[in-house]
Amino acid sequence: MAGVIVFLLVTAWVPRATPPASGGFGRALTYGGLALLAAALVVLRLVPRPDPAPAPGQTTEQWWGVSQGRLIVMWALMEGAALVNGVVWFVTRERTPLAAAAVALVVLYVLRPGRYLE
Repeated sequence: MAGVIVFLLVTAWVPRATPPASGGFGRALTYGGLALLAAALVVLRLVPRPDPAPAPGQTTEQWWGVSQGRLIVMWALMEGAALVNGVVWFVTRERTPLAAAAVALVVLYVLRPGRYLE
């Protein structure tokens, strides 16, 4: 999550050496990024959820051992969608991919590990 945020911040301030992509190529990139975000959200609903909290008698380490794989898949889906949309925003400088990256980051924040252990 921090890597995507740093990427967005750096690309916001670093001047581009080439003009932004425009026309059909830029539009195709934007739609591709949005399609990736939509697919990630659909797959996120299909991935089995981890246990909400450690069961009575279960340590935090045991809970992590059981839930770690599912959590990594969920986070990788959303972080990948955020990063791809961030790159599309950098290439096209359109607002739509930036908004899609922000949505993916919000979903990623909602899926943070502390939420499951509170």
